[in-house]
Amino acid sequence: MNIFVKLIGYLISLPARWKGIKFGKNSYIAPGYDFLFEQLKNISVGNNCIIGKNAWIHTVDAGEIIIGNGTNIGRFATIGARKKITIGNNVLLSYGVTVLDHDHEFRHLNIPPINDKLTEGKETIIEDDCFVGAHSFILKGVHLDRHCIVGANSVVTKSFPAYSVITGNPAKLRKAIPKQNITDKM
Repeated sequence: MNIFVKLIGYLISLPARWKGIKFGKNSYIAPGYDFLFEQLKNISVGNNCIIGKNAWIHTVDAGEIIIGNGTNIGRFATIGARKKITIGNNVLLSYGVTVLDHDHEFRHLNIPPINDKLTEGKETIIEDDCFVGAHSFILKGVHLDRHCIVGANSVVTKSFPAYSVITGNPAKLRKAIPKQNITDKM
């Protein structure tokens, strides 16, 4: 990365840094992200990460977001943590992906939904080398093990083992990547 690009990336990320996001070396967030009325504490971004334009990344209460090294998060992504979201190394989240560890409560008929509470968060994990297709949702309590592939427009409501290919609403296992096709990094 040349020095000019690094400088621009650093300057654009200053509001996020001032509000608490910790960025690793050669990591940046593109313009248009929300920061004015958002809580950005307890968010750490690893080295060599890119977060696309118009991202909405925030924590609620004591929520925590950890993003590993070499991860790319596409434009218009939403990541919101009330408890903890961990995104591993070398993960690719396509554009418009949403990752949440909580829901809104809709139990009180006399309270408009906008004024109702959030549910208690459940830790959400996306392990190393995963790919999540455009406009997909990863919901609370989900654990995607290593090298899972999530098809576009999927809604993932439960956990899946390593090397799974999942699609749909709700997402279902479509196939497991055969062992003979797996070459682990050495």
